[in-house]
Amino acid sequence: MTDLADEYSTWDAAYVLGSLGAAERREYEAHLLDCAHCRQAVAELSGMPGMLALVDRDTALSMIASPEPVPAQVPDMLPSLAAAAERRRRRRRWVNVGSAVAAAAAAVAIAIPVTFTVARSETPTEQIVAAQQMQAVEQTPVSAQVKLVRDGDRTRLVMTCRYAPSAYGSSYTRTYGLVVTAGEQRFELDRWPAGPGTELTVDRTIDAPPDSISTVEITSVDSGRTVLVAQV
Repeated sequence: MTDLADEYSTWDAAYVLGSLGAAERREYEAHLLDCAHCRQAVAELSGMPGMLALVDRDTALSMIASPEPVPAQVPDMLPSLAAAAERRRRRRRWVNVGSAVAAAAAAVAIAIPVTFTVARSETPTEQIVAAQQMQAVEQTPVSAQVKLVRDGDRTRLVMTCRYAPSAYGSSYTRTYGLVVTAGEQRFELDRWPAGPGTELTVDRTIDAPPDSISTVEITSVDSGRTVLVAQV
Protein backbone atom coordinates (compact mmCIF):
# COMPACT_ATOMS: atom_id res chain seq x y z
CA MET A 1 0.00 0.00 0.00
CA THR A 2 1.54 3.35 -1.05
CA ASP A 3 1.11 6.79 0.52
CA LEU A 4 -1.23 7.93 -2.26
CA ALA A 5 -3.44 4.87 -2.05
CA ASP A 6 -3.76 4.96 1.75
CA GLU A 7 -6.61 7.27 2.81
CA TYR A 8 -5.32 7.14 6.39
CA SER A 9 -1.83 8.43 5.51
CA THR A 10 -2.59 11.90 6.96
CA TRP A 11 -4.24 10.68 10.18
CA ASP A 12 -1.02 9.85 12.05
CA ALA A 13 -0.31 13.32 13.51
CA ALA A 14 -3.91 13.87 14.55
CA TYR A 15 -3.96 10.47 16.22
CA VAL A 16 -0.74 11.12 18.14
CA LEU A 17 -1.93 14.57 19.27
CA GLY A 18 -5.33 13.23 20.32
CA SER A 19 -7.26 15.33 17.81
CA LEU A 20 -9.34 12.48 16.37
CA GLY A 21 -12.84 11.90 17.53
CA ALA A 22 -13.69 8.69 19.36
CA ALA A 23 -15.12 7.01 16.25
CA GLU A 24 -12.22 8.08 14.06
CA ARG A 25 -9.73 6.95 16.69
CA ARG A 26 -11.27 3.46 16.82
CA GLU A 27 -11.36 3.33 13.01
CA TYR A 28 -7.73 4.35 12.77
CA GLU A 29 -6.61 1.91 15.45
CA ALA A 30 -8.36 -0.90 13.57
CA HIS A 31 -6.51 0.22 10.43
CA LEU A 32 -3.19 0.18 12.26
CA LEU A 33 -3.57 -3.54 12.95
CA ASP A 34 -3.16 -4.28 9.21
CA CYS A 35 -0.99 -1.37 8.00
CA ALA A 36 2.71 -1.45 8.84
CA HIS A 37 3.21 1.82 6.94
CA CYS A 38 0.91 3.77 9.23
CA ARG A 39 2.25 2.04 12.34
CA GLN A 40 5.71 3.26 11.38
CA ALA A 41 4.39 6.80 10.86
CA VAL A 42 2.79 6.80 14.33
CA ALA A 43 6.01 5.52 15.86
CA GLU A 44 7.96 8.36 14.24
CA LEU A 45 5.59 10.97 15.70
CA SER A 46 5.19 9.35 19.11
CA GLY A 47 7.60 11.81 20.73
CA MET A 48 5.75 14.89 19.53
CA PRO A 49 3.40 15.27 22.57
CA GLY A 50 6.39 15.19 24.89
CA MET A 51 8.12 17.89 22.86
CA LEU A 52 5.02 20.10 22.96
CA ALA A 53 4.80 19.58 26.71
CA LEU A 54 8.16 21.33 27.05
CA VAL A 55 6.53 24.66 26.11
CA ASP A 56 6.23 26.61 29.41
CA ARG A 57 2.80 27.54 30.84
CA ASP A 58 3.20 31.31 30.46
CA THR A 59 4.10 31.05 26.80
CA ALA A 60 1.14 28.78 26.15
CA LEU A 61 -1.27 31.13 27.97
CA SER A 62 0.10 34.17 26.18
CA MET A 63 -0.61 32.50 22.89
CA ILE A 64 -4.20 31.83 23.95
CA ALA A 65 -4.97 35.13 25.78
CA SER A 66 -3.11 37.51 23.45
CA PRO A 67 -5.27 40.56 22.62
CA GLU A 68 -3.65 40.76 19.23
CA PRO A 69 -5.20 38.69 16.47
CA VAL A 70 -2.97 35.72 15.82
CA PRO A 71 -3.17 33.12 13.11
CA ALA A 72 -4.95 29.95 14.13
CA GLN A 73 -1.99 27.70 14.78
CA VAL A 74 -3.61 24.51 15.99
CA PRO A 75 -5.44 23.73 12.74
CA ASP A 76 -2.24 24.45 10.80
CA MET A 77 -0.13 22.27 13.09
CA LEU A 78 -1.53 18.96 11.96
CA PRO A 79 -0.76 19.25 8.23
CA SER A 80 2.68 20.66 9.10
CA LEU A 81 3.41 17.72 11.35
CA ALA A 82 2.11 15.34 8.71
CA ALA A 83 4.33 16.96 6.07
CA ALA A 84 7.31 16.76 8.40
CA ALA A 85 6.61 13.10 9.07
CA GLU A 86 6.39 12.44 5.35
CA ARG A 87 9.75 14.12 4.80
CA ARG A 88 11.28 11.99 7.54
CA ARG A 89 9.82 8.85 6.00
CA ARG A 90 11.28 9.73 2.62
CA ARG A 91 14.69 10.47 4.13
CA ARG A 92 14.60 7.16 5.95
CA ARG A 93 13.80 5.35 2.69
CA TRP A 94 16.90 6.89 1.08
CA VAL A 95 19.00 5.95 4.10
CA ASN A 96 17.76 2.36 3.81
CA VAL A 97 18.61 2.29 0.09
CA GLY A 98 22.07 3.70 0.82
CA SER A 99 22.66 1.08 3.49
CA ALA A 100 21.66 -1.68 1.09
CA VAL A 101 24.08 -0.36 -1.55
CA ALA A 102 26.89 -0.13 1.00
CA ALA A 103 26.19 -3.69 2.16
CA ALA A 104 26.26 -4.93 -1.45
CA ALA A 105 29.59 -3.16 -2.08
CA ALA A 106 31.07 -4.71 1.08
CA ALA A 107 29.90 -8.17 -0.03
CA VAL A 108 31.64 -7.74 -3.41
CA ALA A 109 34.82 -6.48 -1.73
CA ILE A 110 34.85 -9.53 0.52
CA ALA A 111 33.96 -11.88 -2.32
CA ILE A 112 36.76 -10.68 -4.57
CA PRO A 113 39.64 -11.92 -2.41
CA VAL A 114 37.81 -15.17 -1.71
CA THR A 115 37.21 -15.79 -5.44
CA PHE A 116 40.81 -14.86 -6.21
CA THR A 117 42.10 -17.30 -3.61
CA VAL A 118 39.99 -20.14 -4.98
CA ALA A 119 41.11 -19.39 -8.54
CA ARG A 120 44.77 -19.36 -7.54
CA SER A 121 44.40 -22.63 -5.62
CA GLU A 122 43.02 -24.34 -8.75
CA THR A 123 45.80 -23.01 -11.05
CA PRO A 124 49.09 -24.95 -11.01
CA THR A 125 51.81 -22.78 -9.49
CA GLU A 126 54.88 -22.22 -11.69
CA GLN A 127 57.99 -23.73 -10.15
CA ILE A 128 61.59 -23.34 -11.29
CA VAL A 129 62.96 -26.85 -11.75
CA ALA A 130 66.45 -25.99 -13.01
CA ALA A 131 68.52 -22.93 -13.81
CA GLN A 132 72.13 -23.11 -15.01
CA GLN A 133 74.85 -21.72 -17.21
CA MET A 134 75.14 -23.57 -20.52
CA GLN A 135 78.52 -25.17 -21.21
CA ALA A 136 80.46 -24.62 -24.45
CA VAL A 137 80.99 -27.75 -26.54
CA GLU A 138 83.38 -25.97 -28.90
CA GLN A 139 85.00 -22.56 -29.00
CA THR A 140 82.31 -19.94 -29.49
CA PRO A 141 81.68 -16.26 -28.75
CA VAL A 142 78.18 -17.15 -27.51
CA SER A 143 77.31 -17.53 -23.80
CA ALA A 144 73.88 -18.50 -22.47
CA GLN A 145 71.83 -19.35 -19.38
CA VAL A 146 68.74 -21.53 -19.38
CA LYS A 147 65.88 -21.92 -16.90
CA LEU A 148 63.24 -24.68 -16.80
CA VAL A 149 59.90 -23.79 -15.21
CA ARG A 150 57.19 -26.31 -14.39
CA ASP A 151 53.85 -25.21 -15.85
CA GLY A 152 51.41 -27.94 -14.81
CA ASP A 153 52.21 -30.93 -17.02
CA ARG A 154 54.21 -28.75 -19.40
CA THR A 155 57.64 -27.15 -19.32
CA ARG A 156 58.53 -23.55 -20.02
CA LEU A 157 62.11 -22.92 -21.18
CA VAL A 158 63.63 -19.46 -20.84
CA MET A 159 67.03 -19.10 -22.53
CA THR A 160 69.09 -15.89 -22.55
CA CYS A 161 72.15 -15.67 -24.79
CA ARG A 162 74.81 -13.06 -25.53
CA TYR A 163 77.15 -12.81 -28.50
CA ALA A 164 80.46 -11.18 -27.61
CA PRO A 165 81.47 -8.03 -29.53
CA SER A 166 84.07 -8.50 -32.25
CA ALA A 167 87.58 -7.47 -31.27
CA TYR A 168 88.27 -6.29 -34.81
CA GLY A 169 85.01 -4.44 -35.38
CA SER A 170 83.89 -6.93 -38.01
CA SER A 171 80.18 -7.61 -38.48
CA TYR A 172 78.65 -10.91 -39.53
CA THR A 173 75.54 -12.94 -38.71
CA ARG A 174 75.03 -16.62 -37.97
CA THR A 175 71.85 -18.57 -37.34
CA TYR A 176 71.38 -20.50 -34.11
CA GLY A 177 68.70 -22.88 -32.89
CA LEU A 178 67.32 -24.00 -29.52
CA VAL A 179 66.98 -27.79 -29.32
CA VAL A 180 65.52 -29.79 -26.41
CA THR A 181 65.75 -33.52 -25.83
CA ALA A 182 62.72 -34.92 -23.97
CA GLY A 183 62.67 -38.69 -23.58
CA GLU A 184 63.72 -40.11 -26.93
CA GLN A 185 62.60 -37.07 -28.96
CA ARG A 186 64.42 -33.91 -29.98
CA PHE A 187 62.51 -30.68 -30.51
CA GLU A 188 63.82 -27.55 -32.21
CA LEU A 189 61.94 -24.80 -30.42
CA ASP A 190 63.29 -21.70 -32.17
CA ARG A 191 65.85 -20.18 -34.54
CA TRP A 192 67.37 -16.70 -34.53
CA PRO A 193 70.13 -14.73 -36.28
CA ALA A 194 72.94 -13.34 -34.12
CA GLY A 195 76.12 -11.39 -34.61
CA PRO A 196 78.68 -9.56 -32.49
CA GLY A 197 76.98 -7.71 -29.62
CA THR A 198 73.63 -9.50 -29.95
CA GLU A 199 71.64 -10.19 -26.77
CA LEU A 200 68.26 -11.92 -26.77
CA THR A 201 65.89 -14.12 -24.78
CA VAL A 202 63.93 -17.09 -26.11
CA ASP A 203 60.86 -18.12 -24.09
CA ARG A 204 59.06 -21.25 -25.25
CA THR A 205 56.74 -23.92 -23.74
CA ILE A 206 56.63 -27.59 -24.73
CA ASP A 207 54.10 -30.34 -23.99
CA ALA A 208 56.46 -32.39 -21.86
CA PRO A 209 57.04 -32.52 -18.08
CA PRO A 210 60.38 -31.20 -16.77
CA ASP A 211 61.38 -34.69 -15.57
CA SER A 212 61.43 -35.91 -19.18
CA ILE A 213 63.93 -33.29 -20.38
CA SER A 214 67.56 -34.42 -20.40
CA THR A 215 69.41 -31.76 -22.42
CA VAL A 216 68.97 -28.23 -23.75
CA GLU A 217 71.25 -27.25 -26.66
CA ILE A 218 72.11 -24.26 -28.75
CA THR A 219 73.10 -25.42 -32.20
CA SER A 220 74.67 -23.75 -35.20
CA VAL A 221 72.13 -24.13 -37.99
CA ASP A 222 74.80 -23.46 -40.60
CA SER A 223 77.09 -26.30 -39.48
CA GLY A 224 74.55 -28.52 -37.69
CA ARG A 225 76.86 -28.82 -34.65
CA THR A 226 76.01 -28.24 -31.01
CA VAL A 227 77.64 -25.06 -29.67
CA LEU A 228 76.34 -24.96 -26.05
CA VAL A 229 74.62 -27.58 -23.92
CA ALA A 230 72.97 -27.87 -20.50
CA GLN A 231 72.53 -31.29 -18.90
CA VAL A 232 69.31 -31.19 -16.86
